[in-house]
Amino acid sequence: MEQTDYTSAERKLIEEWAEKWLALIELINNVTGSDEPPFSPPLPVEIDEVAYQSLRLWFMGHEAQFVPLWKEFYESRGWRLPESEDSGDDFPEEYVDNPFLFFYEPEGLYCLAQQLDFQSGIDIWEPSEYRARIVRPIFIRLGELLLELLDWIDRRESSRVHKESAC
Repeated sequence: MEQTDYTSAERKLIEEWAEKWLALIELINNVTGSDEPPFSPPLPVEIDEVAYQSLRLWFMGHEAQFVPLWKEFYESRGWRLPESEDSGDDFPEEYVDNPFLFFYEPEGLYCLAQQLDFQSGIDIWEPSEYRARIVRPIFIRLGELLLELLDWIDRRESSRVHKESAC
């Protein structure tokens, strides 16, 4: 695969994506519980919903620029989904191209809690701390992958600069 040179705008996008990702997971953690009692937090306040909507709109607005960078990164690592008839049902393709989408696609915090299977109540806000503890490592791993993506872009840029200076 031919190496792509990345612009400072693309690097800045990845940095902003990582920053917004950290803000989103902090918000999700704050409204769905914590490792400290009381485990069930109060109903999210309007400012939480506004913060989620702001982050959601930012991610959606920058998705078209992010997805090709993410895809090149994961393909460079040789990541592939298992080839099986069942894999399409378990892991929709849009989440392969952008696993972060799963966390900002829902239209509101209540819908997000339901999608994450955090919501143990049907009509009331009642997140499951047990389920939240299971999902938190996924948030962390995606954040680590964003840092790896930044390092990958830096190495590519360093390699390009080194080649240019050798000429």
